[in-house]
Amino acid sequence: MKASILRAAVGVVAVLGGLLIASPAQAADGPDSVRVRYPSWTSISGGLATANLDFVGQKTVIFRNFTVRDICPSDGRPVRAYVTTWGTDGVRRTWAAAKADTNGCGPDGTNFGTVTHKTSLTVARAGLTVCVYTNSAGNLRCVHSGGRDNPYVSAPGTGR
Repeated sequence: MKASILRAAVGVVAVLGGLLIASPAQAADGPDSVRVRYPSWTSISGGLATANLDFVGQKTVIFRNFTVRDICPSDGRPVRAYVTTWGTDGVRRTWAAAKADTNGCGPDGTNFGTVTHKTSLTVARAGLTVCVYTNSAGNLRCVHSGGRDNPYVSAPGTGR
């Protein structure tokens, strides 16, 4: 009796251990989001960017359902969002080619569809950046998401 309980417990631990080992590879693709607040970090005003990241190689990331939402009580401050990559050199790059301006207070935001980002650089990690205009001169307050690791790249030196 004791031996069968022990075998069952060892079997459960082995199965759970296998699931835990497989999780990081499965977790590479998936949702990412980032929120910026203005005029203070506790304000309800600001912006939100979301997307589902899909890595298709060392140098290509697809941002699916790239959505930008202007969160505001009619504050007149537009929001801008970008795709962001971290190279294997550890440098974060924000790509203006995928920017989107929105100035509305809808609950769902604007879905800009699919953005495919191909680069000549090896992408170790990818994510989103969202900014809100702080004044009419075009100054921005920006926040970067933590992003997601590229499963096609082993990137020592990137801090990830």
